[in-house]
Amino acid sequence: SGRYPRFGYRRIAVMTRQSSGRVWRLWSRLGLNLPRRRARRRRCGTDMRIPGATRPNSVWTYDFVHDRLANGNALKMLCVLDEHTRECLAIEVGKSLRNQDVILTLSRLMRIYGKPTFIRSDNGGEFTATAVMKWLRDQNVGPAYIKPGSPWQNGFVESFNGKLRDECLNREWFLTRQEAKILIEKWRQFYNNERPHSALGNRTPAEAGLQRLQNQNA
Repeated sequence: SGRYPRFGYRRIAVMTRQSSGRVWRLWSRLGLNLPRRRARRRRCGTDMRIPGATRPNSVWTYDFVHDRLANGNALKMLCVLDEHTRECLAIEVGKSLRNQDVILTLSRLMRIYGKPTFIRSDNGGEFTATAVMKWLRDQNVGPAYIKPGSPWQNGFVESFNGKLRDECLNREWFLTRQEAKILIEKWRQFYNNERPHSALGNRTPAEAGLQRLQNQNA
């Protein structure tokens, strides 16, 4: 709990391979319960969830997260995820990231993982810029934009952004941009390789991706 203060007893039970009942008893005795989150207002209507990720590397999703250094200077992050495995492929950190930075990051990731079929994003200027759209078209990758003002249509990256802020950004006090890059990359590695994900059956994104790859090759 001291190492991961934002984790509840269920996730700690998975990470320590203990029964949830035993961890819950210790959790309650030591007063480690997190404050209950306020219930969100439910929306009416239906969502447009196309295209869906049917296999690893079929749909990526990306978004920007903003923060500040200890001296008040801006910090901007580009987060890229695989929707199927929930793996965070990259968190690019800089003072200001433009459409050319988006292209360079995607180009590097495609050399490592291969090309996705679609990339989901909001309608921000960095994602809808002519240079980005032309580059995606040249790569035969389809952009999948959500409706303006509808962040729930990009729910995977929105959920990830919340975890990044809650478990990393809100806990750290970055003195320099280089320090931020190192600590954020360290958290990304932890998220992919150590942090159990309830939507993946309490497996890590790396474990889920490896198992699906093995199943495909079987």
